[in-house]
Amino acid sequence: MNNQDMDRKGLEQQARLQAQAELAERQQQPASGDPALDSYRLVIRALKQPPAAQLPSDFAARVAARIGFSEEPSSPEDWLMTGLILVLAVTGLFYIRPVMVGIIGQFHLQLPSLPWPLLGAAAVSVAVAWALDRGALSRHHGR
Repeated sequence: MNNQDMDRKGLEQQARLQAQAELAERQQQPASGDPALDSYRLVIRALKQPPAAQLPSDFAARVAARIGFSEEPSSPEDWLMTGLILVLAVTGLFYIRPVMVGIIGQFHLQLPSLPWPLLGAAAVSVAVAWALDRGALSRHHGR
């Protein structure tokens, strides 16, 4: 007996069980005691029941709108969290400074002679352009 014969017999048995389960459900017979047949009957019953209540199509948009408008952009909690994170970062840098001085001292790094004022001015202009673009987009989208 090869695998195809075993697969065919298995499929035939499954089809027979499904047909028996469908007939037993139509005739409203009690449970048969065969777990495979009863599991198919459960599936048939579940398929006959109407689907659970579905969410409206714009549910996600409505929830996002409620969340977006419920938060204040500069609440005291935001300022407090920002301050605490900054204090944590400064404390961490202060704590690790003695260790890092020794490690960085071993690298003998030399910064190239770059036009630092021009690079700073370019960074500032990119930041200003980004801020202007962000402001124009927020007015355009009605935020």
